[in-house]
Parts: sequence; structure tokens; C-alpha cells
Amino acid sequence: MNTENPGCLTGVARAVALVVVLPFRLLWDALAWCGRQLRRRVLAPIGRAVGWLLHLLLVVPLQWLSEWVLAPIGRAVGWLLHLLLVVPLRWLWEWVLVPVGRALWWLVDLLLVTPLRWLWRHALGPACRVVGAVLSWAWRVAGGISRAVGRALRYAIVRPLARVYRTVLTPVGHGLRRYVGEPVAAAARAVRAAAREARTALFGGVR
Repeated sequence: MNTENPGCLTGVARAVALVVVLPFRLLWDALAWCGRQLRRRVLAPIGRAVGWLLHLLLVVPLQWLSEWVLAPIGRAVGWLLHLLLVVPLRWLWEWVLVPVGRALWWLVDLLLVTPLRWLWRHALGPACRVVGAVLSWAWRVAGGISRAVGRALRYAIVRPLARVYRTVLTPVGHGLRRYVGEPVAAAARAVRAAAREARTALFGGVR
């Protein structure tokens, strides 16, 4: 084998590879072409036919049902509801409920509102105004009397008591504290001191 000519080896390798790969490539291209033809000439027409069939068997009947059955039934039901429900209710409202309501309000106004309005205007209102005026006058007069009584009590009782406290009770208290309280406190302190001395003499100092 001549190993000094790599070009010859490369050519042989390519020829062998071409011989091996060529059948697979031809098979692949043939399958791809068959797939394209199948999709174009079989599946696409079948899809269009199925779509047309679905439109014919489903959409068209539903459109016909909606247009010629459901819509007329809906209009008929609406007409019946209007005739059997709306019209009687409107007639009941216009010719029964509204007149009855007006009559009831007229009775209430005649038997209750008008007498109460008249009573308030001619009796209760004036009486309340008079009572209010009398109570206001009495409140003002009572306030004046209360202030006068307060002044009288202040002059008759509070001031004399304050004067007696300042001029009599305060000096007496000072004198009692000075001449009685202080000697008593001093005597108590002397007694406590004597007691401590006696306890010390008898029992010794505190441990």
C-alpha cells in the first residue's frame, strides 16, 4: 500500500462513504416526498372535508335552530311574560296601589297629621313657649336669690368665723402649744432620758 499519497486514500474513503450513505439519503428523501404528498393530497382535503362536514352537521343546524326555533320561542316567552306579568303589575300599580296609597295618606293626614299640627300650633306650642319663658325667668330670679343668700352667709357667718379664728383660736392655739405642749414634750423627753439611764444602771449598756 502506498502511504505516501494521502489524496488517493481520501478519495477512496469518500467513495466508500458515498456508497454507504447514498441509499439512506435516497430513502429519507423518498419518505419526505411521500409525507409532503400525503399531507397535501390526502390529509389537507380530508381536513377540509371534515371541517365542511362539521359546519354542515353542527354549525348550520345550530344557526337554523337559533334563528327559527329559539329566537321565536324567546320572543313568545317575552311576550307572554309581558302580557301575564308586566301588564297586570302595571295595572295593579296604577289603578290599585297608587289610589290606595293616596287614600291612606289622605286618611293619615286628616286623622293624625292635621290634628297634631293644629294642636301644636294652637295649644302645645304656645304652652311650651309660656312654660319655657316662665322657667327661664324663674332660673334667673333663683340665681339672683342664690347669689344674695351666698353674700348674706359670707357676711353673717363666714367672715365672723374667720375673724374669730384669726383673733381668738389662733392665739389660743399658739399659747397652748407654747405653754402646755412644749412643757409636756420636754417632760416626756426628760422621762425617756431618765428611763434610759435607769435601764443602763440596772442592766448595763445596750449590746
